[in-house]
Amino acid sequence: MTEISPQTEALYGYWQGRFRAWLDGRPATLETGKAWLASLEAHGLRPNTVGVTARALRRLGLLVPAPSIEMGEPKYLELEQVRTLIQAAPTLLERTIVITLFSSAIRVSELLGLNLGDLELDQGVATVTRKGGRRERIALGPQGAEALREWLATRRSKSSRVFMDYTYQDVYRLLKALGEKAGIPDFHPHLLRHSRIMHLRKAGRDWADISEVAGHTRTDTTVKLYGRRKAEERAALLVDF
Repeated sequence: MTEISPQTEALYGYWQGRFRAWLDGRPATLETGKAWLASLEAHGLRPNTVGVTARALRRLGLLVPAPSIEMGEPKYLELEQVRTLIQAAPTLLERTIVITLFSSAIRVSELLGLNLGDLELDQGVATVTRKGGRRERIALGPQGAEALREWLATRRSKSSRVFMDYTYQDVYRLLKALGEKAGIPDFHPHLLRHSRIMHLRKAGRDWADISEVAGHTRTDTTVKLYGRRKAEERAALLVDF
């Protein structure tokens, strides 16, 4: 079986859990898998999301057809939408997660892997575990450091982990609900990382600097992932003839 990232594995786990809940005790078969995907399509689930969901079922051994996933225009939140998410957060937990993810552009797995000893809040720095196990000190940003300081001052736990035993699935569900509350139905946690990096690009930051913030070991990886523009932005590149 092809190796996948922890984020993808967690996302597949989310959809597999949804599938089991839909089965309600019925056996997981190729036919029930196809029926569930058809019901998701009927309820307006986007083709790319259906493709991801189908791949989650295939990890369970159900060889359902998996629609190809198209690489569309880059998606990111406007700054006002990020502020709306923060203001709509029902608890300090969601508020802290949103601010920290956006401010630092780290991944959810990197956030949840933080231990108390990884934080240097007076310096606005934390040490995260990147993909592949690489350890790296990153800038939290003033808002990120302040949000974490407030969270640690009010949480009640003896855990050495900053966010205790919360999992990716927990954060995914919490922030999906927050996105709907804030009027952003297609929101998902990783969109905060995309948004931060895209805003750095729009602000004219050098690609090498953006790559450092993203935690990529190669600048061309950052350019490949975030160098695309929306059609409206590309229009400004054209000249009259």
